Amino acid sequence: GSGKTAVLVERILSLVTQEKDPADIDRLLVVTFTNAAASEMRERLRDALEQRAAAEPENVHLQRQLVLVHNARIMTIHSFCLEVLRNHFQEAGVDPAFRIADEGEIRLLEQDTARETVDAAYEKRDPAFSEFLERFTPGKNDKILEETLIRIYHFSQGQPWPEEWLKKCCQTYSPK
Repeated sequence: GSGKTAVLVERILSLVTQEKDPADIDRLLVVTFTNAAASEMRERLRDALEQRAAAEPENVHLQRQLVLVHNARIMTIHSFCLEVLRNHFQEAGVDPAFRIADEGEIRLLEQDTARETVDAAYEKRDPAFSEFLERFTPGKNDKILEETLIRIYHFSQGQPWPEEWLKKCCQTYSPK
């Protein structure tokens, strides 16, 4: 609502319509946060280019930009990173057949990992873990503990250095 898309569209248009050495729209990388924003950006650029091309029908460069707008690299940051990995999987040390898990798969993996973590803690028979369960798991409900582990994990991923943050928490809350 503050006009960010409009400003970005104008800046892109100025790059592709400048008199000296204009850029081709398919040579730019425009990164957004959502697919909806990327789609809106492409639509606004196409509309703006159509208006300019109609005003300057003899401008071959503008006509070319109208054709190229469909190939413009307007994408989310996630799509861009995925493209980089797909094109440079060797350098990244990634299996070329990798795929991105969907939200449901991720949730199941998180639940499995949390369950395995709790099961491993039970197997150790650590008295501190037993005391923790007594104090912090109402009704001795492992599901609550597993969900808490997942929430802590998600929160930690929002920290600049998740592993360091988790270690600091462990130090803060470990008995001296």
